[in-house]
Amino acid sequence: MKIVAIDTYPLVLPVQEIYGGAAGFLEDCRSLIVRVETENDIEGWGEATQGRPGNTYETLETMEIMARKYFAPALIEMDLEDTGAVLLKLHRARQGHPIAKAAIEMALYDALGKFYRLPLCRFFGGPYRREIDLVGGLGMDLGPQAIGVRAAELKREGFVTFKIKIGQQNHRNDIERVRAVRQAVGDEASIRVDGNGSYSFVDARSVLNELRQYRIADAEQPLARGDLSNLAELRRAVGIPIAAQESVTCAEDALRVLEERAADLLKIKLTHIGGFQKALEVAAVVGAKGLPVVVGQGSACTTILSAAEMQLHSSLKKRLGEQDIFSPILVTRGKASPPMTAGLGIEVNKQKLQHLARHS
Repeated sequence: MKIVAIDTYPLVLPVQEIYGGAAGFLEDCRSLIVRVETENDIEGWGEATQGRPGNTYETLETMEIMARKYFAPALIEMDLEDTGAVLLKLHRARQGHPIAKAAIEMALYDALGKFYRLPLCRFFGGPYRREIDLVGGLGMDLGPQAIGVRAAELKREGFVTFKIKIGQQNHRNDIERVRAVRQAVGDEASIRVDGNGSYSFVDARSVLNELRQYRIADAEQPLARGDLSNLAELRRAVGIPIAAQESVTCAEDALRVLEERAADLLKIKLTHIGGFQKALEVAAVVGAKGLPVVVGQGSACTTILSAAEMQLHSSLKKRLGEQDIFSPILVTRGKASPPMTAGLGIEVNKQKLQHLARHS
């Protein structure tokens, strides 16, 4: 089954609500949609989202250039059923650029799943579940009063887990926002916080120790991504489990986190880690030590990327505004049902996609 074409569609779409964190604010969805076509007319679709400005060296523009000029030419005429060889060539074509590579790998797997008429989770040993609990994301754009109102709305919609972006210069404001959410959602709900690497060690220790009273499930990446020794010390100094996210971009990073004993769990973003293969490598390393792994994007994206992460039995909150380019994912009472048809299970309106794509 030869690969005969790889096309790219850069999109800038509006979001339903602005989502802010210490790493920046998401004011739109900047995604590269990738289409893979095989000789038997099967189409596979993938997506890479830029995320917050400055959060990665990859942008919508660089992702399109790398995919179109370097990665696509390297894979054309290869046999997709030789999946290992195809992925090896993809990763060797150019160093780095994991987000762009993830979009292409996603499209390759989607085509493979359609060829074999299997959902992607079957390739990874699943499914272990048919429903996924979604996480109600609460950004830094919401002050102490507004965040409580929004958390109560999400609770009424069926959400039981909430993630609060923290890392403001006014630490008291962060603490008041967490307090407001706890009051709004009650004692039974699970609350996570995410500092996006914005705190110093001293500030993180002070803030997290004060947040203990609100029964925080975990604190994601409170310190800078490379500061593993201090992250390990912080883990010993506070009574809240520490989650590493920005610190882990490959299996080697995961091993270093384990060796330093710097985290209680790891979070994987499918695009930032470089795709399914890389994510499974990280999960295997972490799983060998018995640490939990959470998978979720958190950034604005279409249902293509949402479905891909759900195929890894993940939780994430979709933030894209209304659109009719990509088929929806069923969400009921804070739970999502991953499509269990062939591949990712997402249908694409190619005509509308071509109309909206912004080629350089």
